[in-house]
Parts: sequence; structure tokens; C-alpha cells
Amino acid sequence: MNATQPVDDPPRVESEMSQHQRNLVDLCLEEGQYEQAIDVLGQLRAPHLKPSAAHVRQLLFMALYDRPPDKHLELSSSPSKKPKKSHLLPSPAAALASQQLLVSFANTNSPAAVIRALRPSDVEPEDDNECFVATESLCISRCKNCWQILAQGFLDHNQLMFSSPKGKGKRTSLSVDLESQAAVGETAWPVLGWLLLIFERDEQENPILPRHSPLLLEQLGSPSRRDIDAPLAIVMHCLQQPDQRRRVMGSRLMNLLIHLSSTTHLDFPILVVSVFNRLSASSMDVISSLMSNLSPSPAVFKFKIALYQKYFNDTDAVKIAARPRPQARAQPKGSPVKVRELAQPVSLVNKYRAPGSAEILRLMEAKTSESSAASPLRLKFELLVSYNAYQTDAATTDRDPEWPNLQRNGTMAKTLDSTFGSKGAAVGEGAAYRNLLETILNVY
Repeated sequence: MNATQPVDDPPRVESEMSQHQRNLVDLCLEEGQYEQAIDVLGQLRAPHLKPSAAHVRQLLFMALYDRPPDKHLELSSSPSKKPKKSHLLPSPAAALASQQLLVSFANTNSPAAVIRALRPSDVEPEDDNECFVATESLCISRCKNCWQILAQGFLDHNQLMFSSPKGKGKRTSLSVDLESQAAVGETAWPVLGWLLLIFERDEQENPILPRHSPLLLEQLGSPSRRDIDAPLAIVMHCLQQPDQRRRVMGSRLMNLLIHLSSTTHLDFPILVVSVFNRLSASSMDVISSLMSNLSPSPAVFKFKIALYQKYFNDTDAVKIAARPRPQARAQPKGSPVKVRELAQPVSLVNKYRAPGSAEILRLMEAKTSESSAASPLRLKFELLVSYNAYQTDAATTDRDPEWPNLQRNGTMAKTLDSTFGSKGAAVGEGAAYRNLLETILNVY
């Protein structure tokens, strides 16, 4: 589909906070009264007023800050290198209040207004505020993308390096290598949740189909070179966490990337291969943790099919079956000339089509990749479940009409027998999967 969804609500109009309103917050920040500054900023919060990029940046700095145990620590943050006493460091209470206010802004204002401090295309205006938090938070505005601020030790590496107020409003690449650090630091989990909330709201409010988040797309580099390594590293880091809430965050981010790959903005096969390369040596528990928390949709089912298909293919790329192009018909002689219709909007739907039923049956007889640590029977079970769900939920033009016939003419029953064991004779893992598939596929 390439149409736009009807928008019932009138366009949101958001204006900048007045200089007087911003000064009320800045005065508290200059005096080191961070909790009071956050409270004032929260009172100014309104749907028609967007927070300044500088204040969002400062909230992010405080939300990410992990106060060191040494109460006598002194930091240099001004051009004159005057020592700043530890009382200017954000307290744990200020960090928590910042995290909560960021979420409140995300629920009140438009996604674009809230995340503009991290948008690569936005340049911050000159800011005369030279307080500790204002200058120390400049390292955030110099990041190439939002993923960098989540890395473990981000503020530790950059706190002193970028404390000079020179170059305000400029966005340059960080020279600090954080690749060896965890993709998400311990204090960055609330900020990751905040980013996911913004991208999900942006996806919901975007009228262009297929459903996707343009703000997330901005964080993946230029159109000529999309870079998904950083967000996929975050997904994998989330899946390794014992906390279920953090694992769900990984699936939420994966969901957003899958929806992006259903458009022409992000290459679908590259996403599939990149995820496969990271998951191929993982246990089935890790794979299930990711897949089970993905939101059910045709785009997600198509991704699952392609990923499971990759486990049984030796090729290095996902095979793409392009959508057939409509052929122009010659007009019979003497027929009336048709008035040329207005040009249709360019479709953003990618050209990848799900494999046909015959390919799915072939994969039931295939072996998994030697590098895979996952159970072959479990993968085949998940492949059949995903394919059946896709054939149920996808648009009629995208379905394979042969699939229902396989379920009715006995072909699917024979496939289940050869793959999971004959009915009544299958044992163990195969018997459990076969019994479930009989119900799901209506095969008896």
C-alpha cells in the first residue's frame, strides 16, 4: 500500500518556550538546583509548548549521570578551568526526576519536538547558559546518532573531553571508541525506553504506509549508507539480560527495524542476514526470546519466514522474488483516447515477497546450517507457524492460493509425518510439535 491514512485530529501546533520561561529553568540550573529546575520545566510542560533542545539535552545528561562515590570529586567545566565542587554533580534524585520528565514530554509533545536534541539534521541555536550541566551535556549534541549516548561509559569518556563551550551548536563526530563497551550502560536503560517510546509514537502518527518511523530512519545514517550495526548490537545486548523488561526492549527495537525494512528505505535482505549472523550461534532460548515478543503483523511474519528460511539455506543472501511489473496493454485501433491519469505516489513497499508453499515444503526436508545451535525441529515448527499466520493476515494479493490446498489434500499431513514423525508414533519433541501443528494448521 502507498496511500496515506486519514488524519482525524488537526495538525499539532507547537511553539517555542519564551525566553522568560527558559530563563526560569536556567536560573535554577546555574545555582545547581537541579530538582527545582526539573520541577519548573515540568510545570511549563504543555502540548502547545515544545521544550528547547538544550533543556532536553541537559535532562538526558542528568538522566544518564551516575554520581561517583567520591564526594570530594572536583571537575573542570569552564573555559577558565575553575574547579567545580561535587555539589554541582546531579544527584540520584535529579537523575530519576529527569528520566520521568523525559517520558512525560514524550507523552505530551510530538516525537519530533522531543527528540530534536538528538536529530542529526538539527543544529542547536547559540546558548548563553554556561552552567555545569549545560557545558557538560554538549557531548550529547556532538553524537552522530542516538545510539552513542546509550553506550556504557559514554559520559565517563566524554565529560571532560567536550566540556569547552566552543563550537556550541555544531555537530561533530566523537573520537572516542566505545565499541568495546556494553551497548547499553546501566544508567542508560531508562533512556533507551524513552527512545523506544518516541519511535513507536512516531510510527503510529506517521500517515505514510507501510507503517514506519521516519525519526528512527534518521538515526541509521544517510540514504546512501544505512548503518544498522549499532541498533542490532543493542537488540542483542537486550536479549542477554536476565530482566524480562530489558529483553522486551530488544524486541521492541527489532519490531521498529522490521517495519522500516518493509519500506524501500531499509534493505530487507541485509536486515535478515545481519540478524541471522548475530543469532546463528545463539541458543533457541535467545531466538525465542526475540521472536515471541515481536508484535504480530504481516511484516513481522514475513521477516520471521525469511530468517527461518536462512537457517536452512547455504546461500549468503535471502532470495528475493520481485513483484511482477504490470504490463502495458496496446490500445485497439479506433478506441477512444484515454485521458492520462494523475501520477500515482511512489510506492514505499519493498519488493520482497514471501516464498511460495513449495519452498516451505522443501525446507521441511532441509538441514540447518552447521553453525546453528538451534533445534532443527523447533525452527521448522516456528517456520510453519509463521508462514500460516502470514497466509492468514497478509493482503489477498500477497498470499499463496496453494497453501489452503496443501492443508486439505493431505500434502501437509504427509509433510508433518516425514518431518516430526507419524501421527501416534512420533515421540518427544517431534510429537509435541506435531500435535500443536495439527491444531494450528487444521490438519487431522
